[in-house]
Amino acid sequence: MRLAPTTLRGRLAAWYAAVLALTLISFAAAVYFFVADDDEADQCVPANLCTLVDPPEHIGRRVGIAVAIALPGALAVAIGGGFWVTRKSLKPIDDIARLAGELGAETLDRRVALAPDAADELVALGEVLNRMLDRIDRSVHGMRRFTADASHELRTPLAALRGELEVTLRRPRNGDELRASCESALEEVERLSELVELLLTLARSDAGELPLSRRPIRVHETVQRVIAPYEPVAADRGIVLECAGDAALELSTDPAWLERALVNLVDNACKFTPRGGRVRVETQPCDGGVRIVVSDSGPGVSADDGVHLFERFFRGTRARATPGFGLGLALASDVVRALGGTLAAGPSALGGAAFTVELRA
Repeated sequence: MRLAPTTLRGRLAAWYAAVLALTLISFAAAVYFFVADDDEADQCVPANLCTLVDPPEHIGRRVGIAVAIALPGALAVAIGGGFWVTRKSLKPIDDIARLAGELGAETLDRRVALAPDAADELVALGEVLNRMLDRIDRSVHGMRRFTADASHELRTPLAALRGELEVTLRRPRNGDELRASCESALEEVERLSELVELLLTLARSDAGELPLSRRPIRVHETVQRVIAPYEPVAADRGIVLECAGDAALELSTDPAWLERALVNLVDNACKFTPRGGRVRVETQPCDGGVRIVVSDSGPGVSADDGVHLFERFFRGTRARATPGFGLGLALASDVVRALGGTLAAGPSALGGAAFTVELRA
């Protein structure tokens, strides 16, 4: 059981209370010593000589001597002890300042370590700083990984485009060959443009600069606009594309960005659903808001991939054979978060994966 104060304010208050008590005790002891000493001396003086001594002046002199001896000693103890207590209590702040000065991009794994008997305020400060360093460390590592992955993804279409152009210029070609070469180069340019647009959107999301324009919308109509372009593709592959739910559900949100998020989810569902499968988009009311569930009968999401599903450029073991950048789910998650909602993944009743968007009304 700790009886000593655990806060810096409590420790300083206890110390100065102890100094005040020591000063009073010292002063009282000194006064008592001189008074008792003079009383003994007075007993040795003949009675007829006591009248020669002026009692008030005698007492004042004794009190002055007591103050002159006790006060400097108590003051020295107060100053020296206060300096020691303050230095010991504030030493963790010096350690924190030293650590902050030594931190760099390569040393973000270091953390504030405080002694077990440190003041509660400093322990709280150290915990806050450690949590801040954890966030910075994750952000820096994420930025490095994002930069490396983006560089790799940008390098691939650029290399393909350059190779195609070099082959085209190396020898003369007829019109059909030249046209085929230009079409191939155009495909790579479109792929590159799509990737750059995704990266710019993610960068704006990170900076909190997605321009939102909220207005009341009918969610079912928005979902129908999203799935309409995928209906011919689904029909060609024998995929049943369904839209279900309450047609009267309304929500105040940005329809353009909501459509952008749903497009990525529906595109993923159609992309990974095998021929003859099903993709279902359903709208439901939930806790004063709206829930939109995009489910499919595809291979689903493994437990290992589920942890990293919304990370940028992450492509699971079942998705690596399918064209893409690994940015669709990350972008959808960022957009839904900007709209004030959540995006979660789980198993689908259709046998594949289900992505659930929840938005507040």
